[in-house]
Amino acid sequence: MFINIITPSVHPENITIISKSINIPRDNYRWIVVFDLDDMPRGLPDNCESYCAKNLNPITGSGSRGDYQRNFATELIKDGYVYYNDDDTTIHPELWENVKDLDNDFISFDQLWNNGWFRLSGKEIGLGKTDTHNFMLTRELIGETRWRLDIYESDGFFVEECYKRAKNPIYIPKTLSVFNTLDKTRYVY
Repeated sequence: MFINIITPSVHPENITIISKSINIPRDNYRWIVVFDLDDMPRGLPDNCESYCAKNLNPITGSGSRGDYQRNFATELIKDGYVYYNDDDTTIHPELWENVKDLDNDFISFDQLWNNGWFRLSGKEIGLGKTDTHNFMLTRELIGETRWRLDIYESDGFFVEECYKRAKNPIYIPKTLSVFNTLDKTRYVY
């Protein structure tokens, strides 16, 4: 399996921490980090391929930070799996071991809040049921589908569109994602 990890970023200080969380063999991944910044940050890890891409025509009030950068990075990928990993979230330490031998076109799994409480099941796919970080899919399955720039819930619309074309999806009934591990302001109590 080869995984293209896409990280839209406005928090370059988190990139080194995320880099250290990637325990996938180096020949099995490509990490594309797209900064929503005017200038490229310094001191980036050598395992990331970095770009700056700003949406010059943002839709006021959309709240969909990172979607333009996700689309930018998706255009750079020709094949393999795609996994969207935000810049406030580390890669789960057991993700690779649980997906490395799969060949399903859509893979979903459970997600916890960053305080350890259950957040989402990967069993149900769709708007309000799936997060950017609790699924991966093949580049072929994505096709021409892109993240909407006009709404906050673009992950739900994106995943619904792709999932309806899936030929052999699989749900792993295991927690392989933790929501916002690096964002200590978004705890659930």
